[in-house]
Amino acid sequence: MPEGERKPHIPPWAERERLGDMAWLAENMYVFWTAAQAGYEELGRGAVTVDTTARPVRGGGNPLWYVTQEQVSEYFGPDEIRMVAAYEPQWQFVAILLKDQGRVSSYRIGIPA
Repeated sequence: MPEGERKPHIPPWAERERLGDMAWLAENMYVFWTAAQAGYEELGRGAVTVDTTARPVRGGGNPLWYVTQEQVSEYFGPDEIRMVAAYEPQWQFVAILLKDQGRVSSYRIGIPA
């Protein structure tokens, strides 16, 4: 971080949630990466969206789908719009996690070589 710049304050609960999200995304990376690649090939730039509020489907995980860049612009906020516009589809994808009380957590994730 550049000299004189302050790190934004993140409440402890939000930091714990973020770390939990990252661990869960890493644990299921093969599912998300496969969905992101298939979605990009079929529909172009977009994001893998996961409903974390729904009960996991039998024999699988939480419901997930791919939303296009246009849908992200229509239904999500500036952070998601920026991430989808900037990711490198050859080695990155955007995950949008739908959470309780209408909250959303979004991540741009890179796949190590």
